[in-house]
Amino acid sequence: MKILIDKAQRLWKMPQAALGPMKFARKRLTSRGVGLIDLGSIAPELMDKIVEPAARPANIFADKEALAGLKRKIVEKHLPLSSAGIDPEKELAITPGIGMTASLLTLSTLNPGDTAACPDPGPQYFRTAICLADAIPCPYPLAERNDYIPNISSLTEPPERKLKMLFLNYPHNPTTSSADFYFYRDLLRAINFENILVVSDCAYIHPGDRDAVSILQAKGAKKMAVELHSFSTTFGIDGLGFAVGHRDVIATLEGLLEALEYIPDAYRVQLAATALDRSVEIFDRRSESLKGRRETAAARLKELGWRIRAGEQTPFMWVRPTAKSSSLAFSRRLITKAGVRLAPGTDFGEAGEGWQRLTLHPDRAIMAEALERISNHSRLWQRKYRPKG
Repeated sequence: MKILIDKAQRLWKMPQAALGPMKFARKRLTSRGVGLIDLGSIAPELMDKIVEPAARPANIFADKEALAGLKRKIVEKHLPLSSAGIDPEKELAITPGIGMTASLLTLSTLNPGDTAACPDPGPQYFRTAICLADAIPCPYPLAERNDYIPNISSLTEPPERKLKMLFLNYPHNPTTSSADFYFYRDLLRAINFENILVVSDCAYIHPGDRDAVSILQAKGAKKMAVELHSFSTTFGIDGLGFAVGHRDVIATLEGLLEALEYIPDAYRVQLAATALDRSVEIFDRRSESLKGRRETAAARLKELGWRIRAGEQTPFMWVRPTAKSSSLAFSRRLITKAGVRLAPGTDFGEAGEGWQRLTLHPDRAIMAEALERISNHSRLWQRKYRPKG
């Protein structure tokens, strides 16, 4: 007899991307000889010959000496963290990608029924991580009128059950907004006696950014907060990152990683250490490239009447077309008619309705082709469309 297997109930609570693979639309595009341009997902941008590939180590997995060396290199070369006085042995752990690390963090610190707050709109792997721990997600709204920065007083208002964890994400995905030092300082002061762990997703804080702000720069932050960083979004080294901050949380996280027998790939560790030595050069070149792509895309979309929000260090833009349809309907129509995929705002929460996240593709020719298709088909969804001339 066949055994019937159903998902655990907690898995049904996890958010799902609404757009899906769009297989039928892809077949229609192929039959028309049109290739799909994906500006919805974010692919790691490689270092592009700035760091020459190192010779592959003899061992597949990094040894303790290599991991300890990478930790020391992070504390020394990561400019936003260099002034935070981090102890590399007790306050820093090498981890897999941020989404997976967030899940491991909730599994190691939350109990069933605990409450954790996450931003709306925001990365949905926060909610996924909370649901996997069988905890209760408590979304807090981010409003455009407040530049997508949360109201601190609303964060400190107790929900039905006491809040145990608070997720933050700046520079913010998907809206590109950034928080300053004073926001972090005031937040930590407000929750000083609340026993709430702050988890700050720093995926888009670059090690070579001289002006980047870290919550760990605030007084007492290492006793209240943990930051999650990625080498994928900064150097293009996928599957590698680190967590830094509260030493008890770091110890618990490292214990879980050890129990799961997670050992980072030696070659990735070597590449990360090499890239940190040239992080400022990598950051400057990346910033210049992003600036050119951002200005080109913004100028073209503003001609169509789209609203644009674009941060300086995020490889995407938050855009609002002048369309009468929902975010999901617009995304589907854009794929069907123009062969361009954007991420609908509702993939990041209910507060993302009406918006789209547009990735700044590193290949300028592909980016230009996508913008041309959007412009040529804009009469299909614009409230007002006036052809040139």
